[in-house]
Amino acid sequence: MKSALFPLLALLLAATVSVDAQTETKSKKGGTTPEGQRPRDQTPSWLMPEVKGANLHYKTFDSKAAGEKVSYLLYLPPGYETSKAMRYPVVYWLHGIGGSQQGVPVMAERLTKAITEGKTPAMIVVYVNGMIRGGWSDAQFPVETVTIKELLPLIDATYRTIATREGRMIEGFSMGGSGAARWGFKYPDLFCSISIIDGALRVPGDAVGSRPAEAPKPAEAKPPVSGKKGPPDSTDTWKLAELNAEKMKGRTTIRIVTRTTGLGGANEKFHDHLDSFRLEHEFHKIPDAPHSPNPLYEGLGEKNWPFYVKAFSAANSSK
Repeated sequence: MKSALFPLLALLLAATVSVDAQTETKSKKGGTTPEGQRPRDQTPSWLMPEVKGANLHYKTFDSKAAGEKVSYLLYLPPGYETSKAMRYPVVYWLHGIGGSQQGVPVMAERLTKAITEGKTPAMIVVYVNGMIRGGWSDAQFPVETVTIKELLPLIDATYRTIATREGRMIEGFSMGGSGAARWGFKYPDLFCSISIIDGALRVPGDAVGSRPAEAPKPAEAKPPVSGKKGPPDSTDTWKLAELNAEKMKGRTTIRIVTRTTGLGGANEKFHDHLDSFRLEHEFHKIPDAPHSPNPLYEGLGEKNWPFYVKAFSAANSSK
């Protein structure tokens, strides 16, 4: 009886653990978090717990906007250290609410294999710190300013990047998916590509479907007076996409990857929104996938890699 029970218990235990939503075990000072505390409920820190893996490097920099050191996790592709004249495109990858980067080594291993097999161009990936649940805006913490104004220039100055829009992609999961959409459409001259992985996209007017992952609007923000055009709301992804669609047509590679449940409905509505003004993009639904990035990438399988080839085609042809 005991021998039959142990395998069942092991399966049940494995089913409860997601590498992308694990409780972080270390705080900023190296201690442990309270037992059972969800990652999203932890105290935000500009220094994320270190994650180790092949081709991964834990880095920090002094941020004026944050007023302290800020961490990021860096993926350098195979051959970076030996190909001294080679320059690389960069993917800025935004995490979901909870901030865990525990699933990054699996992502990095998959990417290294694809690069080695020639399925995708060699690239640098910067896994950004979004302060656990910062919404990828400046509403709670200066996450947007730290990333856009400080981290991007630092990466271009420190590593052998293709330091033009043709060499930058913004990609993210869940909260990070909504952040990638918002930044991609807000800064069309910074990023050549937007990759939204099961984005926590707040549907306008849908209070039930809204989540804290979408950046909250500043309290002082007021709608423009009727009949007058005000500046676009920098937190309204749907409006930013509509306003900048013409500028992005033919020059920005976009995809949405989602599930058939959960946030799939909001992502499909955003897909329809882009279709309404004929902004070309890929749209993928992964049946039965959990809300976790690695299973979604696994569900894409070989369909994943041509997207990066297309996105960085202009950058790689001009090197």
